Amino acid sequence: MDSSAQEAKLFRFTEENYTTIFNTHWRKLYAIAYRRLHDAEVAKDMVQEVFVYCWQQREAICITTSAEAYLRTALQYQLVAHFRKLDINDRAFAYLYQRMVEVEEHMRDILTEQDLANTLNSEVEQMPDTMREIFRLRIRDYTVDEIAQSLNIAEKTVRNNISKGLHRLRKAVSKDFPEDFSAVCFVLYLLLT
Repeated sequence: MDSSAQEAKLFRFTEENYTTIFNTHWRKLYAIAYRRLHDAEVAKDMVQEVFVYCWQQREAICITTSAEAYLRTALQYQLVAHFRKLDINDRAFAYLYQRMVEVEEHMRDILTEQDLANTLNSEVEQMPDTMREIFRLRIRDYTVDEIAQSLNIAEKTVRNNISKGLHRLRKAVSKDFPEDFSAVCFVLYLLLT
């Protein structure tokens, strides 16, 4: 087959056909994602990620099958990545739980919970006002979006303050509790991010 015949079979996403492709295929992709995930929001997000990727890479993507086949394959890759990530998270949480049990046993011998709470509270009290307020809201399970709305600041500012605050807390914990540093920091990270 010569190159001109091959080029005739290539398909690309363009500004002109993108909306039509989206409107034609998003429901089918959503149905596939939802059947596998049983979570409407995650399914919507995953389908959106597929279309965002296609839009961002439209210059580089050359489809030799149909748009539907390409989109289904892209969604399958998203699903595999999602489940792989869940598996990694499950293993990480199992490890974390085991480490937490070990740390708890060890901390009973060396520290009191009050000592750790005092260290963390002292460090939080020394934080700048905005950072301190962000941490107080995050500890009460506010999301980054809810904190940003509540304090009327950008989500990026909230994330930056959480990151800087975690750094401060890690530094305080490493100084006062060097043997339990990694486990305590991991718990802080999970609680606050």
